[in-house]
Amino acid sequence: MLWLCLHFPHLPAEARGLRDPCDAVTDSRGAQRWLITPGAGLAPGIALGDALARQPQLRAHTRKPAAERAALRRLAHALYRYGSPVSATIEELQEPGRAPRALAWVEIGRSLRLFGGFDALRDAVCADLAELQQSAQLGVAPTRDGAALLALAGQAEPATTLAELERRLARLPVSLLPWPQTQIDALYGMGLRRLGDLFALPRAGFARRFGVERLHALDRLRGRVPDAVQAIVPPPSFQRRFELPGETDSLESLLFPLRRMSFELQAWLRARDTGVRSIELECEHARRRRTRFGLRFLSTHRDGARLFDALRERLNREPLQAPVRALRLRARDLGTVASGQMALFDGASDVQLQWTETVERLLARLGESALWTPAVVEDHRPERATAMTAPGVAPLTPSLAPHLATDEGERPVRPLLLLPQPVALPHAPQVLDAPERIESGWWDGDDARRDYHTADWQQARAWVFRDHASGRWYLHGWWS
Repeated sequence: MLWLCLHFPHLPAEARGLRDPCDAVTDSRGAQRWLITPGAGLAPGIALGDALARQPQLRAHTRKPAAERAALRRLAHALYRYGSPVSATIEELQEPGRAPRALAWVEIGRSLRLFGGFDALRDAVCADLAELQQSAQLGVAPTRDGAALLALAGQAEPATTLAELERRLARLPVSLLPWPQTQIDALYGMGLRRLGDLFALPRAGFARRFGVERLHALDRLRGRVPDAVQAIVPPPSFQRRFELPGETDSLESLLFPLRRMSFELQAWLRARDTGVRSIELECEHARRRRTRFGLRFLSTHRDGARLFDALRERLNREPLQAPVRALRLRARDLGTVASGQMALFDGASDVQLQWTETVERLLARLGESALWTPAVVEDHRPERATAMTAPGVAPLTPSLAPHLATDEGERPVRPLLLLPQPVALPHAPQVLDAPERIESGWWDGDDARRDYHTADWQQARAWVFRDHASGRWYLHGWWS
C-alpha cells in the first residue's frame, strides 16, 4: 500500500474563514491560552499574553473544534477521487504550546497509473486544494503514520518502500511524535533526539521504560504490524453551513465563502460520482430571519466554477435584505453527469457546454421569467405549432428535424421567421410552388383552411397563404 497524507496546519483558522494576517486562533488549558495558528507574524506555540505584548494588533479567536472536524471531513471527501480507503483525524495535543494536528489519508497505490504517475496525482491534489482555498503539507509512505510524519516534517518526496521509509524517519526529530510532552522531554533527557535513536534501542528495555503501547506505535510507523483504518464515507446528501466572522451586507465579503462552498460541493459530487441539477442558498440574518435563493441548471454537472458563477450572478441580481450572519448551501436535485461533459477532446461538447453556462448565467442574472425557449406543439396551425417554455424544460426534439434544412440550397418546409399575426395582402402574390394545404382547428372553434405557398413579395421570399373562407391572401412569414 502507498498512503498519501495531508497535514492542514492552518485548519483552525481556515475552518472559521479567517484570512487576515492579524487573525490567530488560540487553544487553552485552564487559565493558559496560546496560539495554535500563526498571526501578526508570530509562530504558533506562543502564550497569548506574550503575543499581545509583542504584537498589539493581533486578533485572537477561540478555537472551534466542531468546525475543524466538519472541515476535515469535507476535505477527506475531496480525496475520494484519488483512491480509497480515506481516513482522517485530529490529534489533540492539549499541552501548552502545542497545536492540534489535522491529518487526512488516502491510499493511492492503485491509482497512480490512472493519473499518470505520482507527479501528476500530486499536481491534481494541489489543484484541488487551491480550489478549496486550503493549505496543506504532503507526505507519501507505505504506512499511514509514516506518511503523517513526513507531511509534518514538510518532506513531500515519496518514500515508496519500507526500507526507504525507515531511513527517512531515522533522521526526523522525536518531537514530531504525537506523544505527551513529558515523554518527549524524557527522551531528550536520555539523549534520544532522533527517531533513529529509538529504533536502535532494545525493544524490551524500551517497552519497560515507555510502555508496550509506544513500542507498538513505532512498529506501526515502520510497517511491522498492521494498522486498523477507520474509513470515512461521504454522506448521502450535501448541506454546508458557513458562519461568517461578523455580519456583512457586502456581496464582496460573501464571495470567499461562496467559492469555498461551491468547490466543496464539487468535491462531494466527485466522491459520490454524481452531479447536481438544482441548489439552494440560504442567507441567515439576525432574529432568525432567512432569505432563500433557488438555482436550477440546464444540465446535471459537478463543476465548482459553474456553481460559483451562478451563485454570484444570483446575488448580484437581488440586493441583500439585511446583513448576513451565515450562509447555507444545499444540493437539491442529483443525477448522472452526461458523459459528454467529461470528454477530453470533444470540441462540440465544449461549445455546447459554453452555451449552457451562458444561458445559466443569464438565468441567474435576469431571472427565469426573462428567458424562454421555443418548444414544439402538436398542432398543424403555424401560429400554434410552437410555445414558449422555460430554458431546459423542453429540449429541441427530433420531431423538429423535418422542418430544418439539411442540404445547402434546400429550404425548410416552414420558415423560422413568422409574423405575430398574418397580414392581409392587397392582391394575390406570384407564387413559386405547389400549395401546402392545412385544415385544422374545427374542434376548438378556430377553424383554419388554408393553402400555403412560397412567393415573391417586396423583393423577398415570403410565406403566404390563401384563406378558403374569404378567398383573401395573407403574409404569414419570411424565408429570407
